Amino acid sequence: MAATAILWGSAFPAIRVALDDYPPTAMAVLRLVFAVLFLLPCLFTGRVSRLRRSDIPRMAAFGLTGMTAYQLLLYAGERHVEGGTAAMLVATSPVFATALGMLVLRERPGAWGVAGLLVALCGALIVATAGGDGGGSRSGMVMIVLAAAAQATSFVLQKPLLRRYSGMDCIFYGSLFGLLPLLFFAPEAAGHVMAAGWQPTAAVIWLGLGCTVLAFCTWSRVLAAATASTSSLVLYAVPVAALALDAVLLGTLPTPMAGLGGLTVLAGVGTAAVRRPAARPAPAPRPEPEPETAPEAATAGEATRDRTPTTV
Repeated sequence: MAATAILWGSAFPAIRVALDDYPPTAMAVLRLVFAVLFLLPCLFTGRVSRLRRSDIPRMAAFGLTGMTAYQLLLYAGERHVEGGTAAMLVATSPVFATALGMLVLRERPGAWGVAGLLVALCGALIVATAGGDGGGSRSGMVMIVLAAAAQATSFVLQKPLLRRYSGMDCIFYGSLFGLLPLLFFAPEAAGHVMAAGWQPTAAVIWLGLGCTVLAFCTWSRVLAAATASTSSLVLYAVPVAALALDAVLLGTLPTPMAGLGGLTVLAGVGTAAVRRPAARPAPAPRPEPEPETAPEAATAGEATRDRTPTTV
């Protein structure tokens, strides 16, 4: 969870650096091309599973929402919004993830979840109202909120796929499907590579390797172990990492009002993270083996240990 927050948090200052020489479409093309190239050897070595024909529609929808739509909307919005402010708006993704989890996956967030999500939504409105004085334009903020909605949709679509595929499988096929509608912009992206400086190009490469391949690997492990609404709450740490990196690398900070709205978003998401612990049934007492049957009990115990699955 910590690695996911740091890797995704580093994307926001990297996007700001890459936007100096790359338009949003070229950035999206190159990021997905790098991600596919990094994972292509895994397909040939068998570490990436073959995609079943019945799963193609869902995997394609995951790629179009989580890779294509999310990146285009985020890049276009961050042209007019600072990285830290953009990260706080993307932190509203749990609001959409929980709503979709309730509608599609029949998940129930509970009273704390609903209250926290309403608070987070109010925080997002405060951030949007603070636009204009250094925080960014309202149109850019709207695009970033739409990017958060697209990201949440991809989380819900990915959840059933993780029962049959690993996180690496989803990243590879999601990036592949996400790249297909962007191939029209591939010649333009190649031209920008030839003319861009080394820092924007390095930022784009990092977006493909660190913020896509590595981050989605760690994120998929989190998502596989929890509900879509609960696991998406890890995003509350992403704005913290983004703000720190934005301040250190670029020397930018959000406006006070935008900062207040961001804290409200994090407070709401933190409130939604509260879960009532489930009651665990008391373990049944284990009968003591009779002296004459002790060897048989030991043999049964060894057989039970042999059937226990190992964890890598």
